[in-house]
Amino acid sequence: MNVLPLRCAGDRMSLLRLDFQQKNRIPPLGVGVLVLAVVVLVLAAVNFMNLNDQVESLESKASQAQNNGSRRGAPGRSPAFGGGDLAQEIGNANDVLRRLSVPWEELFRAVESAGGRQATLLGLEPDIERHQVKISGEAKNFKAIMNYIVQLEQQEVFGAVYLQSHEIQQKDPDKPVRFSLLATWKEIP
Repeated sequence: MNVLPLRCAGDRMSLLRLDFQQKNRIPPLGVGVLVLAVVVLVLAAVNFMNLNDQVESLESKASQAQNNGSRRGAPGRSPAFGGGDLAQEIGNANDVLRRLSVPWEELFRAVESAGGRQATLLGLEPDIERHQVKISGEAKNFKAIMNYIVQLEQQEVFGAVYLQSHEIQQKDPDKPVRFSLLATWKEIP
């Protein structure tokens, strides 16, 4: 706190006290957000540990099945697994491999770089089995949508790109066009 002399009428001086420091109060909203963030972090860590345990369990079962099958001369058969259980595990593993083999980074980079200022991306819905991705967005006009399609087709990762639907947003004063595209991605060796 600073004390400054202040002159008043006459020769008498009075002191003026100035306090430039605010009291350190923690806002309740900040504490609430912090607590929420910690709870979310703890839940994410618990979920990660559970998933990690499941992966380790499946890896050990697959390893046991492979070891037992190689000892008996019948690959893929194990007394620990029935024929159906092993087939289901293999199907699950193949599904995970299919999902991991999708060129996610190339897809996202291609979609982002093709957009520009004319088109705004609203959503991506991949169909892994068909190697397709549904792209939802909004553009200033129909010409901007067509330019976006051309730019997507020029991307190395995409094959054919088709306009599925479009609709002019009449309630919006700028009258943007909401659209939906279907793009097929190429296999990357």
